Amino acid sequence: MPESPSDPTSETRTGGPAALPLSGVTVLDLTRLPPGGFCTVLLADLGADVIRVESPKGRLFDGPVGLNRGKRSLALDLRHPRGLEVLRALAAHADVLVENERPGVLAERGFGYEHAAAEAPRLVWCSITGYGQDGPYAQWSGHDLSFAAHSGLLTALHPDLPWHPELILPIPVGALMASVGILAALRERDRTGTGCQLDISLSESASWLLSSADGIIDRGPRGVPSGPDRRVYECAADTWVAVTAAEPRTWAALCDGLGLPDLAGSLHRWEDPVAVAERLAERFRGRRAEEWVAELGPRGASVVRVNRGPDLPRDPQVAARGLLRKVGDLTVPRAPVRIRDDSGERPAGPTYAPPPVGEHTRAVLAEAGLSAAAIDELHDCGAVGRRA
Repeated sequence: MPESPSDPTSETRTGGPAALPLSGVTVLDLTRLPPGGFCTVLLADLGADVIRVESPKGRLFDGPVGLNRGKRSLALDLRHPRGLEVLRALAAHADVLVENERPGVLAERGFGYEHAAAEAPRLVWCSITGYGQDGPYAQWSGHDLSFAAHSGLLTALHPDLPWHPELILPIPVGALMASVGILAALRERDRTGTGCQLDISLSESASWLLSSADGIIDRGPRGVPSGPDRRVYECAADTWVAVTAAEPRTWAALCDGLGLPDLAGSLHRWEDPVAVAERLAERFRGRRAEEWVAELGPRGASVVRVNRGPDLPRDPQVAARGLLRKVGDLTVPRAPVRIRDDSGERPAGPTYAPPPVGEHTRAVLAEAGLSAAAIDELHDCGAVGRRA
């Protein structure tokens, strides 16, 4: 995996031979929680100049450090009157602002969407909250489990409660909804010349996933069938495979590959599905997962290894696609967007390692037209951090 540069270059931010689709787009990231971080790291991976506006006091909670990769860090105190002045100046020249404060908080400080719309009408303002900008829950706090439960997604995925999942979808799904909304708003601005506010609710984003389950809102969850053809099997040496041989062709390929040809024509006609699953399980336990995948995959049996994080660098598909990249001390996935044209492939980010808080303060403020003396004054009064 190639090393990435430790800092962006002006060429990659504003265009050039390797310019990505969002090169030249400036994003102010005011968020402090993972939904905003996921959203803006994707924009950065696609070429945007993402400026993280962070407290000079440091990060209290910022989610996974990898979500700061490919971004610049500006240490700016938004509770300081001078800090708010700097934000207004930056917003006047930015394309996108992303925030995740409770509705009305930034307006109370003196710079909400209404202020931005008057002062920077081309700005796309994206608000990411748990329940949206209005309604009786608008001011409520919450976390991923809250939004999954409220949205109906929790019981859609697992009808039998109680259930306490480790990985819940509202956070990344809401972030993707915000990213898609931003791209749509930028496209609309190309036509109209005017920005807008995007109201992204994490709970509503999770509810949107229910559209893939026909009738679930009317009838409730039924659960996902888990017969012998659709389940996870343990293999040797604490490795596992996931089987989804749900069509006659893939089921026959699976059974033939396992040396169980008598089952090949029995898909969904089992008298005792549990007994069939145990016959498959006995075979799978005899070899490691990667051996079974190498044997059954080329047959079209729809079998993959259940990878843990440390397994990914050794996975042949991951390696062939160049999914992982080293940024500083972190190994992270590239953005899952491949861009190809007549000149070849332009791989999306990440471009450089997560910066310390305030690493780019002077550079960002200088680009906004502030002199060195003015920046020093802002530092001395406590509005910005990182003087050196």
